[in-house]
Amino acid sequence: MSIQPGTGPQGLDVGRASRAAGTWRQRGAAMLLDMAAVTLFAYLGRGAHEGGRSATDVLEVALPFLLARLLVTVLVQHGSLRLWPGGVVAWLATWAGGLALRAALGDGTALPFVLVALGVLGALFLGWRAVWLLATRVGRN
Repeated sequence: MSIQPGTGPQGLDVGRASRAAGTWRQRGAAMLLDMAAVTLFAYLGRGAHEGGRSATDVLEVALPFLLARLLVTVLVQHGSLRLWPGGVVAWLATWAGGLALRAALGDGTALPFVLVALGVLGALFLGWRAVWLLATRVGRN
């Protein structure tokens, strides 16, 4: 039996398993919050252009970005809750991937949409992370 700190009876690194579970929780939380941000972006955009705001209408705009964000969850391994690099990578990869999927599906990729998507998704993705950072720092003090 091992008596080293952080190891279990079979010498397993218990700390490593705990950290891995925490990382997956963080990645999952970041993905869900980012997906909420994408959905909000689609909802607001549909309303700003007198489009329908039914679930189907919103999903039509959001789906390519949601799929791209899901892929980012698989590819980005660390720092999901951080502004840098996790937030910036999630934002830019979701934006680029979402636009690529929209183009592949024959949906609009006009320059104004591309720029608005870049700005709004950036503000939403980085905005909630900045609030999270401030809240956790205040909580520690």
